[in-house]
Amino acid sequence: MPMVVCKHTILRTIMGVIFCYQALLLALFIASFVALTTAVVPFKVVTSIDNTLPDGQELNVHCKSGDDDLGAQVIPNGGHYEWSFKVNVWATTLFFCSFNCKEGSGTFDIYRASRDIIRCEDKCNWKAAQDGVHGFNKDNQDDFLYKWEAPQAKA
Repeated sequence: MPMVVCKHTILRTIMGVIFCYQALLLALFIASFVALTTAVVPFKVVTSIDNTLPDGQELNVHCKSGDDDLGAQVIPNGGHYEWSFKVNVWATTLFFCSFNCKEGSGTFDIYRASRDIIRCEDKCNWKAAQDGVHGFNKDNQDDFLYKWEAPQAKA
């Protein structure tokens, strides 16, 4: 009989070690996940659009994400519009804006996490100009251009 007790004791000890090992692996996985998402995904992003159109033109802009509709905005010539948001943990955050002015129109991705987390990090600046909408990277270099589509006809 003492051998049976001994076998059960050994078995309990082995199961306890396995459980502790699994718990340690789970804790390491959770810590790694939190560290990676904190390092990769910015806490807050500020996105801005400047109106540098010629001839004193106003710029009509309407920006949205899957969760937020920022409403229609009229940016006066020389004016500035900005908003901030948090990038989701999966880094799938997307804001797109519809633009309309005398130069043309278009709907463009103004913040796409898969592109912009590294490109412009936590401050993404855009400007509307005669040839289209220019994006600036984290070094404030003009590195992206959405060209205007033909101007929308007035109804």
